[in-house]
Amino acid sequence: MIIGAGYSGLIAAHIFPREEIMEASPSAFEAHKAILRFRSDAVARLVGIDFKAVTVRKGIYIDGEFQPPNVGLANMYSRKCLGAMVGDRSIWNIEPALRYVAPENLYERLVQTMKHRITFGSEIDYQDVGTAEIPYAISTAPMPSVLSALGMSTECSFGYKQIVVRRFRIMGDCDLYQTVYFPTREHSMYRASVTGDLLICEFAGTPIGDWVEDTLAAFKFGDAESIDSAVQRFGKIEAIDNVERKSLIYQLTTRHGIYSLGRFAVWRNILLDDVVEDASIIKRLLASSVYEHRLASI
Repeated sequence: MIIGAGYSGLIAAHIFPREEIMEASPSAFEAHKAILRFRSDAVARLVGIDFKAVTVRKGIYIDGEFQPPNVGLANMYSRKCLGAMVGDRSIWNIEPALRYVAPENLYERLVQTMKHRITFGSEIDYQDVGTAEIPYAISTAPMPSVLSALGMSTECSFGYKQIVVRRFRIMGDCDLYQTVYFPTREHSMYRASVTGDLLICEFAGTPIGDWVEDTLAAFKFGDAESIDSAVQRFGKIEAIDNVERKSLIYQLTTRHGIYSLGRFAVWRNILLDDVVEDASIIKRLLASSVYEHRLASI
């Protein structure tokens, strides 16, 4: 079975066309509202939905002007997003980039395609996986939740930060593809992106401060109409020790028949583009020998 009917689970469902999809939520939930651009057309080709190829322009805005990336701004941005100065963040790369933009209703269309295979309100007992009845499962659930359900211990601390997303429709003719990073401490918005005429503002916690003024000043917009807002619990995840992370994934697979798929399941900041290849690897592993399983964990 496939555990989870989020984006990763629904992508996996196209690669595993006969597996049931078990979702703990009682009904189809709203997909995350944060910016969703793809670096390749792999997902589009897999699900049979056209994505639009665009060039995305980026910038860093602070103290009333745009600045090039530097160590100080990167550290400010990291601290704003995660509360700590750790790792490289996306703010370092502001070069124009080719991206593939999905339709705004991508999630709804994926759910509609797979609705006959999804069981909503289904609580999974992970102890049952790896038995004759359920020989294996592809899990997109957060790694700490799965480890807890199985009573597996680790010294890793799974840090994460909740984010808030607010979306707006830009008034007038607008067909832009842009992202602006805001490392300032004066408000909680860390990134704002325009996709067509859709403005998506992402916040580290509750929206506070003069983020409206900064958005209008950076993009030089006129009016924008509020559409909706959402809270994402695992908006930003902190990296854990990579050796221990791989060991946990290996133990889940070899001891419990659980194959981890997606950003939360492998607890690593990967893109949805990567899920296509990762799901294909899992499919090959399921047909391979124990020896090949061990090689894959190295």
